[in-house]
Amino acid sequence: MSNGSLDRYLGDKVREALPWKKRIEICIGAARGIHYLHAGLKRTIIHRNISPPTILLDENMHPKLSGFGLSLMGAHFKEQSKPIQSEIIGRPSHLPLEYVRDGTVTHKCDVYAFGVVLLQVVRGTKNFPMSQELMGKSIIEENIDLKIKGKIAPECWQVFIDIALKCIEDEPDERPEMGEVEVELELALLLQEQADVTNINSYYTLSSKTIINPKSEWRWGFDDVATKLLK
Repeated sequence: MSNGSLDRYLGDKVREALPWKKRIEICIGAARGIHYLHAGLKRTIIHRNISPPTILLDENMHPKLSGFGLSLMGAHFKEQSKPIQSEIIGRPSHLPLEYVRDGTVTHKCDVYAFGVVLLQVVRGTKNFPMSQELMGKSIIEENIDLKIKGKIAPECWQVFIDIALKCIEDEPDERPEMGEVEVELELALLLQEQADVTNINSYYTLSSKTIINPKSEWRWGFDDVATKLLK
């Protein structure tokens, strides 16, 4: 793709930072693509490798999913989804508890991974420090990418961060379907656009303090699987 991957626009050495609204638009497009894999085909496709490097950007900065080498075929459309047991592979920071614990794969693994991507987009980081987040020691608002700090309307932020945190819930059944994620991100973009119309200075202050609740079981799983995968 002519504009590389989303990964190219994250990190401290980025030459051209993506504006906040463009980041949301990219997330909406990626969510739409994942939703199609989960619900738009005769059989569910579980991507299993959702991360910034596998979200490519074309000449118009529209996202395209790639990296299907780890994908699995799930249940037929409208059939009850059944867990698949698989060898644990992938990026440790993007793996949910149930997969780390016993290799259980469902389409909700993709939802979890996408939730991590949403947090990476906010923080502007290639490597998301999940251990700090899950220990409850890091306030997300204090770690927003400096390149977009002050550009996020509070109304937009609340919708965006709420859906991101729902995506990384421990229990798969508590995570939303990707169709809901797509709709909520579209709402976040709309709220941002509406706020920008009335805010002449286009500078915003976020008074909220969002902390991800500590999840010791997940941390144990993360440390364990990270050790195995990074050997």
